[in-house]
Amino acid sequence: PIFVMALAAARLLAAGLIRSRIATLRPLLALQFLLLCVFLTICIAAGPAAGPNTTVMVFAAMLGVSAMAVQNALVQISLAGSPSTAVMTTNLTRLVVDLGETLFGAQAGDRAKAATRAWGTGTAIAGFVAGCGLGAWCQSHFGLWSLALPTGLALGTVAITNT
Repeated sequence: PIFVMALAAARLLAAGLIRSRIATLRPLLALQFLLLCVFLTICIAAGPAAGPNTTVMVFAAMLGVSAMAVQNALVQISLAGSPSTAVMTTNLTRLVVDLGETLFGAQAGDRAKAATRAWGTGTAIAGFVAGCGLGAWCQSHFGLWSLALPTGLALGTVAITNT
């Protein structure tokens, strides 16, 4: 339920921004960053001794889920046409189908479009795999402090986004 509520809230925020003629990407990235900051702060303050079912850790988890929802919403709203950052099965299917079209398609124009899509989707998949590996390594070496990496990356993304 919290994921759906956060998606709806992100969409409501985006609708207000669009009505005000404000680009949605940077505000949604900033919201994701703020949610991750509070998530990180609570997790570090509570420490590894806090059980996962304690009220504070459940609340922190809901903030993390909300940050994921905002990220999913911003890809759909602000980066329309980009490969999903959350549905790797769909992305892998799209990549294989596009590679097949690139290699075996009958029409040159279709092959070129498929190759372009495959490049974008392949980049998203490579980023996902690298992020999973890095996240696992950071978690095993730094514990809850590993949450600082995605939080820092979110801040960097907000900082370099112009729109």
